[in-house]
Amino acid sequence: MKLFEIAIEYHKELNPKIWDGMVPKQDVHIKLGQIADAFIEYLDVPGLQVNDVVITGSGANYNWTQHSDIDLHLLVDKSRFESQCPEFTDDFFTDKKTLWNEHHQIKIYRHPVEIYVQDVKEQHIASGVFSIRTGQWIKNPQYSPPSYDSEDVTIKADQLKKEIDRLIDTLGDKKAVDKIKEKIRKYRKSGLERAGEFSTENLAFKELRNSGYLERLQKYAREAESAELSLE
Repeated sequence: MKLFEIAIEYHKELNPKIWDGMVPKQDVHIKLGQIADAFIEYLDVPGLQVNDVVITGSGANYNWTQHSDIDLHLLVDKSRFESQCPEFTDDFFTDKKTLWNEHHQIKIYRHPVEIYVQDVKEQHIASGVFSIRTGQWIKNPQYSPPSYDSEDVTIKADQLKKEIDRLIDTLGDKKAVDKIKEKIRKYRKSGLERAGEFSTENLAFKELRNSGYLERLQKYAREAESAELSLE
């Protein structure tokens, strides 16, 4: 069995391409603000109030790698919209984010910028959160080199890979695709809530992403839905 080989890197400083010590480099800070403003305009939501724009994830922590995304979150009070159309609010923001990412390839010094609309009341598991708006840390990253069970991560990731392979090989329908996507989402969420970024579940998710399995699943999902809606 080939053991888990994601490059779990841990550094004594934040990514020097992005940060100057504990503050973002000036050009990075300005550019991330411009990206957030462009995305807010793209959302085109009348009266949208963004409480804050923050950097989080490995881009705001010591576990960054050369492949790390820069996670840029817009903090929004979704309850203002849910009172009018609660069943559509999350889907709207998710779909707009997906379309934005499909049509933009924005990078900061080769690090892709991943935008997400986060509810201000949503519990967010992160060890570092920096406010673009105020220029201050909301939650300071803590230097704490991780430990994890490489064999356990490998077993969990391989199980999920086999499920994805089986789904695609047997030409599973959209319902089957949605089921495995939801399983992966809940699996990762439970790991983050239980043990944070270095939980077995989250590391298995990272292995799926870095090995191309998540992209492969998303591509198949689009193809499966197109096939179901087509006549030949």
